[in-house]
Amino acid sequence: MSPKTVAIIGAGRVGSSFGFLLNRAGYAVTGVAARTLASAEKAAAFMGAGIPTADVVQAASQADIIFITTPDRVIKDVCNTIAAGNAVRAGSLIVHASGAHTLDLLDAATACGAHRAVLHPLQSLASREEGVRNLPGSYFRIEADPGALESARRVVKALGGIELSMPKWQSDNESAALYHAGAVVVSNFFVALIDYGLKFYETLGADKKTALKAVLPLIKGTLHNVETLGIPDALTGPIMRGDVETVKQHLEAMRKRTPHLASLYRDLARQTVSVAMDKRTITQDTAAELLDLLQK
Repeated sequence: MSPKTVAIIGAGRVGSSFGFLLNRAGYAVTGVAARTLASAEKAAAFMGAGIPTADVVQAASQADIIFITTPDRVIKDVCNTIAAGNAVRAGSLIVHASGAHTLDLLDAATACGAHRAVLHPLQSLASREEGVRNLPGSYFRIEADPGALESARRVVKALGGIELSMPKWQSDNESAALYHAGAVVVSNFFVALIDYGLKFYETLGADKKTALKAVLPLIKGTLHNVETLGIPDALTGPIMRGDVETVKQHLEAMRKRTPHLASLYRDLARQTVSVAMDKRTITQDTAAELLDLLQK
């Protein structure tokens, strides 16, 4: 397989970012499909290529690689539609980018002689522009039919991506769910964790926006430490030091003034004890003391 032409079906942040980067890398984006012609036109203008349309069969029919970058809930339906419309050629590659799902959403394409692939970036795409900036250098989960693996890898390389090796991966729903859960934790839960931390400052009367500005240097410094030192070495703070008394003071203050915040604190603190143990900065006895305190 040596696919050269690309259709983007689903012209949101992911599809538009992919299309822009692939067009820049020398792939020919021939069709761009969205729910409305206006959305397709806007996406095609951003990519700098592709004939905009609201007809997914029309968009797919001229391409060697068909990206279905729609919401997860309609990927299978879209694949079924383009397969039924004879828009999938033998030897072509049909791709979705959902981290939570595997190849089976694209089964309809196999009856047409096409190959399937999943290319999911471990990246947060808050906008088309951010996608173009952030995708290069990101790791991708690559899952593909045997005859399409090298083509899938070439596409990821064209996007500026790096393949994530997972030797224990199995092409099943459980593997996909665990992979996706990891991405949700480090990205979505990270945002929720910052929001949780800001609630302590709001309790003390700080404005939320101001509090966020105040903690951003701490967040950035921590991310820098994670990047340069790795985990567990980037861990700092009272649990890393084995400062049981400080943790006890935190819990007592929460009991009196923010009891609704205590449960998550305990859960996170228990995980932090595990990281501190990996860093070897606390003894087994101190870890046991902390865990006992966190159970109360």
